[in-house]
Amino acid sequence: MDVFHGVRVNDPYRWMEDLDSPELATWIEAQNRLAEPRIETNPAYAAIRDRLGKLADAFPKQEPGREVAGRMFHREMVDNKIRLMVKEGEGAVPRVLLDDVALGEGNQLKAFEPSRDGRHLAYIVGKSGADWGEIRIRDIANDRDLPVALPNVRFEGPMQWTEDDGGIVYRRFAPPRDGNVQAAAEGQAVYLHRLGTKVDDDVRLYELPDDLREWSLFFNLPGDRRQLFVYPEQGPWHYSHLGGSRAKIILLEVQEDGRLREGTGPRDLTAADAAYRVLHVEAGRALVFTDKDAPRRRVVSMDLMASEPGALVDVIPEGPHVLEDVGWFGNRLVAHFLENVHSVVSVFDASGKPIHKVRLPGTGVVQGLFGDRASSRMSLFFSGLLHSYVVLHHELGTGTTTVASISPDAPDLGEFEVRQEWFRSKDGTRVPMFIAARRGLVRDGSHPTLMAAYGASSTSHLPSFRAEAAAWLQMGGVYAIANVRGGGEFGKAWYEAAIRERKQTSFDDLIGAGEYLVSNGWTSPRKLAITGSSNGGLLVTATSLQRPDLFGAVLADVPVTDAMRRHLSGNGAQAVEQWGTPDDPMVFPALRAYSPVHNVSGGKCYPATLITAARDDQRLPPWHAYKYAAALQAAQGCDQPVLLHVRQSGGHGGGDLMAWLDGLARALTFASGHLGLSDGKH
Repeated sequence: MDVFHGVRVNDPYRWMEDLDSPELATWIEAQNRLAEPRIETNPAYAAIRDRLGKLADAFPKQEPGREVAGRMFHREMVDNKIRLMVKEGEGAVPRVLLDDVALGEGNQLKAFEPSRDGRHLAYIVGKSGADWGEIRIRDIANDRDLPVALPNVRFEGPMQWTEDDGGIVYRRFAPPRDGNVQAAAEGQAVYLHRLGTKVDDDVRLYELPDDLREWSLFFNLPGDRRQLFVYPEQGPWHYSHLGGSRAKIILLEVQEDGRLREGTGPRDLTAADAAYRVLHVEAGRALVFTDKDAPRRRVVSMDLMASEPGALVDVIPEGPHVLEDVGWFGNRLVAHFLENVHSVVSVFDASGKPIHKVRLPGTGVVQGLFGDRASSRMSLFFSGLLHSYVVLHHELGTGTTTVASISPDAPDLGEFEVRQEWFRSKDGTRVPMFIAARRGLVRDGSHPTLMAAYGASSTSHLPSFRAEAAAWLQMGGVYAIANVRGGGEFGKAWYEAAIRERKQTSFDDLIGAGEYLVSNGWTSPRKLAITGSSNGGLLVTATSLQRPDLFGAVLADVPVTDAMRRHLSGNGAQAVEQWGTPDDPMVFPALRAYSPVHNVSGGKCYPATLITAARDDQRLPPWHAYKYAAALQAAQGCDQPVLLHVRQSGGHGGGDLMAWLDGLARALTFASGHLGLSDGKH
């Protein structure tokens, strides 16, 4: 039991936070023995798993390549395992550079960065689903790793080569305290490693000061790599890597070898007042992607030579639509906009003059811009809810776009249609939702419907192709995506409407979406399921507790469920800007009012609920899922099941392809069984 501002808050399952507890291990085994037979012995499970496997074949097996010094690098998937290929010049046959044998048992290639001379490759490897990993450096010509690995890195970097290609600039953390990888990450700093030296000799270029030690740290080396831009930042991190919602730019002048230029030190270019990323540097000016004074974001020019940071001059000014991502390719700016949650891509020159638009195959979503600053060719992924992924090549000089890769196994989804509809939330705000269903569907309220949502971290929940949506449609259901507030679909204001003490807005929006689907005849409460993972897991669990009468089933994967203690582990400390903590008297009442584990009431009839987690989740410890499952099972007032399934591995993202598909199959089997859906018959 804790006391916040004179209010008692009970936490009877605190013991579950000891993840090494033998008692907890016994309890988890019992939960799996309860859940697995109910799901995996269901005849529908094998059929759904097979359907998902076929739909997964529609995803590209090969990423767009990266050309460096005459060598082309690309990742591809073979036998459900990712390997890195290299092609030694035009017309050469690609060869395997890294595969599962080279990476080591259970490891995954998370990111790679070739040196600009093409001689070496830095790459991050870690256990499948894990956040922690290490950087290895491969001698490409000799096909072997250098003897030194750079430890204690997290996620996919960042890491970049110095101008002379003899060193790596990278972000490193302090080793996990007491070896506990679920504990809060500490000690972030930017280091320089020179090839041929020991890790102990790495030069610390910048570390977070004491007053910012719980912030996150990012950097990049654009242009000629003589200016190192460091970004201490707080808040959520956008899909586009724009940065935290509150950050500042710090400039460090570096030499060709990556060491700090003599007589110089860190220089603040901005206050910690907005999100920033430097895209390109030339002739003493930087092109900067930012939401400073522009909630829908813009690109500005900044004078780096001024003794004091000068005014930001618009290059691509803020417009009516959200600027989702920007890249500097072929000496041009390539801008990805969201227009009512659809993608539009436009090309501009360095001064911001529009050149042309990139022609896309239809209404859908761009995920990822790929290219090089010196190349006139760029690539991108494109998909839609009913349009499986394609890889597009675009020539910046001519404006022509070609389809570079499309899966021969792409499903025919022509019998279905997608529409975007808008509903009014509790406060009157119009909120959009995508609804996919069979053409000509009669809206009689009888259709099992699966609604997905996220609503956090300024992350836009876009209508891209997803295997579970296509499978659900093929089985005869309706699939919906609710673009609730807390996401970034309409810029910073959309996100800030549902943070800290205003988080209830996200739950109100999801309730409004469910009521809209019911009142417009798409479904009925007993036929409606909601699904979300991570922060989306918080969304669906909190919403189902507030309106258990509105939903027939709930799917919560790796959910956040204890709002009182999320900041104490994983990456929680870096997310305080978005969520707040119970120590803040302005935020505590809201946290207490929605925190799922603290708002379960005994005797109520809650929807059938499947909670899933991974034992090795390093980003959000699985005790969030354990506590909620225990509380909900103890309180359930009717015969609707509450099941917990815990994966041995896979981390926060679900693991490799096969493990990910297994998880989707369990979720769809559970939902279809409780909503009465079985391959078109319900």
